[in-house]
Amino acid sequence: MLVIWDFSPKVNDMLTILHTESAKRWGGQERRTFAEAVEFKKRGYRVILVVQPGSELGKHAKEVGIEVREIRMWNKDIPKAFFQLFSLMRRERVDIVNTHSPKDSWIASFAARLTFRPILLRTRHITVPISNHPLNIVYKMPHKIITIGGAIRKAMIEINRFPSEKIVSIPTGVDLDRFNPDKVKGNIRKELGIDQDTPLVGSISIIRTEKGFPYFLEAAQEILKVKPETRFLIVGHEPKGDTVAQEVRKRGLGDKVFMPGLREDIPNILARLDVFVLCSLREAFGQAIAQALAMERPVVATNVGGIPELIKDNQTGLLIPPADSKALARAILELLENREKAKRLGKNGRRLIEKKFSQETMIERIEDLYQELLKKKRKEN
Repeated sequence: MLVIWDFSPKVNDMLTILHTESAKRWGGQERRTFAEAVEFKKRGYRVILVVQPGSELGKHAKEVGIEVREIRMWNKDIPKAFFQLFSLMRRERVDIVNTHSPKDSWIASFAARLTFRPILLRTRHITVPISNHPLNIVYKMPHKIITIGGAIRKAMIEINRFPSEKIVSIPTGVDLDRFNPDKVKGNIRKELGIDQDTPLVGSISIIRTEKGFPYFLEAAQEILKVKPETRFLIVGHEPKGDTVAQEVRKRGLGDKVFMPGLREDIPNILARLDVFVLCSLREAFGQAIAQALAMERPVVATNVGGIPELIKDNQTGLLIPPADSKALARAILELLENREKAKRLGKNGRRLIEKKFSQETMIERIEDLYQELLKKKRKEN
């Protein structure tokens, strides 16, 4: 028999938040979930992360003392995973369940609803349209859906016909203390043997098809015709092999384009760039752009998805059409040649992040949502 819990205060009055994440990678989605877990623990909440065995998110969370429970969430493991999550939610008297990826959302949403107690939230991190597949009924189950940018919220309302009141956009925030141009440690230029006066153009992201790196390389070739001393930096992990590295060699750019792989010293890298570039073909929000703006870097980015929330053309950066390497090259050259404008855009960008897109603002908005939903739930019960 299912037990319907009452909402009387716990003995220690500590709210328990449970995040589920079935993806094993370490990208923007997982980094945001990690940041939420860390910050809410600092605020006195109990936070539990449910992840797959071998998860990068789980590994990082354990290192900072976050409670981690490993549950296999592959297709054949779904029945067992459901009962494990159901039991965990009951045993630990979970107040809030926040799911993140499709597989864990499907399992945890049913478990949360059947335990009756928790507030159920789903965070939508990507811009890919939601299909009409029957399993996507799971999107109707949360009390609220959080999107990491306004563009995702708009698409879910206009394309998928979700009620606007069900979806709230809470953009991913930047840690302004870590991403502070006055607190930079290290020098990537020195490490790579790039002179301080050499123009350096860089991009930081997981290296996937939708990030548009072929256009970045085409733009690099155009820029080198005008400013042959320019060097280029691509930072990030390529999950499907070294296809971009192969393309660099194929284009004869091996001594012009540096690829140091996945790095954790992102503030150091951003601080040494003359121009930051994100030439995505689609983008939910652009966390790397927000970080670059926080570091007062001039940005060139494509006018797709949630990027215009951050880049106001000629105010906080330059917007270009997607899949247009010539426009990309022109915009980069404009900022390399007009250092005064580049500096102004960078300063404006830092002010924008401080005002609207700090990590503190993100956490406060999520906390307000938690408290609003918990208050409503108590009144209903």
